[in-house]
Amino acid sequence: MAINLNEKYADKLAQAFTSESLLAGKTNNKWEFSGFKTLHILSIITQNLNDYDRTASSNRYGTPVELQDQMQEVQCTNDKSFAIVIDKGNNNEQQMVKKAGEVMKQQIREQVVPVVDKHALQQWARSAGQTVTAASAPSADTIIAQLVSIETAMDDQFVPPTDRYVAMPNSNIGYLRQSLTNCDTVTDKLLLKSVAGQFGTLKIVGVPFSWMPTDVYMIAWQKSAAILAQKLRDNNLHMDPPGISGSLLEGRYIYDGFVVGAQCDAVVVLTAPTYKTATPTATKGSTTTSLASTTNSGTVTIRYTLDGSDPRFSESASTYSAAFTNPTAGTIIKAVAYYNDSAASHYYYNSDVLAHTCV
Repeated sequence: MAINLNEKYADKLAQAFTSESLLAGKTNNKWEFSGFKTLHILSIITQNLNDYDRTASSNRYGTPVELQDQMQEVQCTNDKSFAIVIDKGNNNEQQMVKKAGEVMKQQIREQVVPVVDKHALQQWARSAGQTVTAASAPSADTIIAQLVSIETAMDDQFVPPTDRYVAMPNSNIGYLRQSLTNCDTVTDKLLLKSVAGQFGTLKIVGVPFSWMPTDVYMIAWQKSAAILAQKLRDNNLHMDPPGISGSLLEGRYIYDGFVVGAQCDAVVVLTAPTYKTATPTATKGSTTTSLASTTNSGTVTIRYTLDGSDPRFSESASTYSAAFTNPTAGTIIKAVAYYNDSAASHYYYNSDVLAHTCV
């Protein structure tokens, strides 16, 4: 006999994940993955302003341009499972179900949550629209200036000031408290799970050091820009399955973490200058245009577009491999560089986006 724990304990299990997760409730819940492994997110490309021409016989506002859009495809790639046996010798049949619910809660707390949250932070960092650098790791003397630099980066990109979060290792909370003696006094609005205080518009989220992405001091996001996707949370209890005198508890989780492409500048990583990929440059030759980045030139990956869309997420983006025919004058080349030093176990975070107007 199989007992679906999603039916008997659905609310309790959902609450167990939410209460234990440090990220749940702090991300975009607009996109629903139920029944879908792949999701397409459509966003428009706004147009640059023209000079209004009072003397023109027509089109004084400028030549009309067809509205362009870009499609971002995201796919849940992580599919994890577990199987736990509860021997009948330890419990009678009635207690089996109760015991299974407790085991599931502990499994969520100790195994599922750390894996899901840690992966989401890593994916957000690798897809962050902005990489801010700091000369040294946070300390009591530097942490305020570093938080200001993150907040400034968001402000400069018109990121909404509400629902901003910044995750940092728990060890850094002490530095913050040394710098802000009133950090322990949180308002009623900040009495949220894992929110340790607030600096400016940034709500501070302390996480275990091991959860932080490689070489990242802090990662900040605005709620609407980050997705904590869970396509499937399947939990079942099998009573006396073949070969087992007792219960078999099985669980399966399909999950991932994404950044909404059109809002990627609302996700910011703070890292050392060494680990920020150099912004690409475009060089026009007599017949062709070449792209390059000074970060490990030759092995760095450069993605670019010629249609004005964002190369970080646009479906029309191409991976640069060789010089291409000079685009027509007025074409805007947008390019971003990535580099992963797998040999040294380092990840270089996204460069700034090049926006080069061809002449």
